[in-house]
Amino acid sequence: MPTVTVNEAAKLVGRSRRGIYRDMASGRLSYKTDRDGHRRIDTSELERVHGALSLPVTPPSDSGTPQDGELVAEIRALREELAGLREEVRELRRLPAPETPAEPPQATLAPAPSHGTQHNFSDLIDAIRRGESSEG
Repeated sequence: MPTVTVNEAAKLVGRSRRGIYRDMASGRLSYKTDRDGHRRIDTSELERVHGALSLPVTPPSDSGTPQDGELVAEIRALREELAGLREEVRELRRLPAPETPAEPPQATLAPAPSHGTQHNFSDLIDAIRRGESSEG
């Protein structure tokens, strides 16, 4: 999840910076410190403590870049879709496992017709080398 500064966090939850600092000091709101020593708060942490985030809706710009309000609406739509997909997965897990298809019958070789004499492979090779027929 993206992180925000204390000023941005205060705007997102409709509180003062002092209130955000109080939440951090009491341990209610966790944060991280960046390389410059500035506090950064994860937006999911803000939602956990303060509920849904609210952004002032800004009119769309002509630049084609989505504005904050549009991004929040898109995130909400994606979360709803994700919740629906999770429910579908739960329902699919409740279904019985599919039956495994029966294995195709194994091809079996029919025994060679016997004419009174049974030959083995080496007898056939010897007969071929001698130029004889195996029929006989």
